[in-house]
Amino acid sequence: MKNNLFAEGGQALILIALAAIGLVGIVGLAIDGSAKFSDQRQAQNAADTAAMAAALAKVNSLKNGDSNSPFDCPPSSGTPSDVCSALLSAGFARATSNGYDGDLVTNTVEIYSPPISGPYSGNGNYVQVIITSNVSTTFARVLGIAQTQNIVQATAFLNQGGTLTDGAMLISYDPDPNCSSGVGSGGGSIDVSGSGIVNLNGGGIFMNSDEVCGFVIPNCAELNISGGAGINSTSSVDNIDQDGCSSPVPENLGDDPVVIPDEVYWPNVPSECGSAAPTPTYLGIDPIDGREEWLIYPGFYTDFPQASLVTNKSHVYMSSGVYCIDPPMNQDLSWSPVDFVSLHGSIDPSENKYGSSSNGVTLYIKAGGGFTINANNPTYLDATVDTSSDYFGYLIVLEGTHTDIENCAITGGADLDINGLIFAPYCDITVNGGSDSEAEFNAQLIGWDLKINGNNTINFNYDPSLQVIIKSKIGLVR
Repeated sequence: MKNNLFAEGGQALILIALAAIGLVGIVGLAIDGSAKFSDQRQAQNAADTAAMAAALAKVNSLKNGDSNSPFDCPPSSGTPSDVCSALLSAGFARATSNGYDGDLVTNTVEIYSPPISGPYSGNGNYVQVIITSNVSTTFARVLGIAQTQNIVQATAFLNQGGTLTDGAMLISYDPDPNCSSGVGSGGGSIDVSGSGIVNLNGGGIFMNSDEVCGFVIPNCAELNISGGAGINSTSSVDNIDQDGCSSPVPENLGDDPVVIPDEVYWPNVPSECGSAAPTPTYLGIDPIDGREEWLIYPGFYTDFPQASLVTNKSHVYMSSGVYCIDPPMNQDLSWSPVDFVSLHGSIDPSENKYGSSSNGVTLYIKAGGGFTINANNPTYLDATVDTSSDYFGYLIVLEGTHTDIENCAITGGADLDINGLIFAPYCDITVNGGSDSEAEFNAQLIGWDLKINGNNTINFNYDPSLQVIIKSKIGLVR
């Protein structure tokens, strides 16, 4: 009887062939996928740099006074403006230098200002670049896929510089104030409570909000704004409530909004934040009250002024420059009658006998707390007046973020003389007129929300020639 023998060698060859096809397919997909991923990274880099180049070109063109009409770039019809032509040329040139020339076969490059999509759609302070790239395949063609596609985009922010919010005196950056707390209780962008007189000399009011509680003055305190300025709001509907007031000030709606946080301009962190403050210099005894007099210097402080000067209840004089202050444990910077007899950072010799050649001071407060300035202690502070300084015009700078709003307070009176910009965009600022018949604030206030209290006269005086001039700024947003 014969045995039937079956050869199985042919089956192994079939399995090997099938496995080889699978392996080649996997390798092919990996190669094509890698090519697609590499192109995506290159296209994103091209979009990023093109957006930055276009934004810089737009800033420079605007600064040169070139025409920006029509506003849309590219325009739906007609000839592009000078500004548009400049930004398109710069953007396309940068994309081309990175390998994306918009030949319509392998890639397309689109540049828009304002953007046509996304959260900044319609905002002329932004430039959007969209690159569509077609990547030819090698192995995926076996599956009928001749090309894959990448679509990337980048958006750049631009600020041509100039004065903050066109020189308004009282400025609220909060785009969404909490209206639930009611009028006159600090829930709006700017609340003027009390029944006294509020005089604004040198600038008006700006609110970055379209909420109904933008500006309220429930008791119709007398509000006077000199120089033809008024109350300005970014809202398209009336959120300025002066109803029932006998002498309402001018109202203007539809101003350009400030986009938070992208469009909040911060001066650079001063070098003084990296160096300890020098030892104060003993100046002698005040002949009137017998108190010690000390001179302090720019530098880094955790106690301001130093604890030893507070203990001695001294007269404190300030040398010109930037004082970087970081109170411990996220405490507020504050001074009151227990801290010192007087604080002198003025350029006026009548208020600072050691400051005849003073260039003023800037208090740069690190993030973590607010500040409280109390007029019960004589306080005489003038902002840096050195035009070559990055802090020209800044009296107080308070770091912060829009996700952590601090509380700040200023109480006016005869013993408070402060001059310059108080820049605390992420702090709710309360201004108290004090008990004196008149309170003087020679300052421009920029805060999150502002509340003005007082039943006497509060004078806000500001010299427009001392307004902070911000530098041009561009940057990518994500």
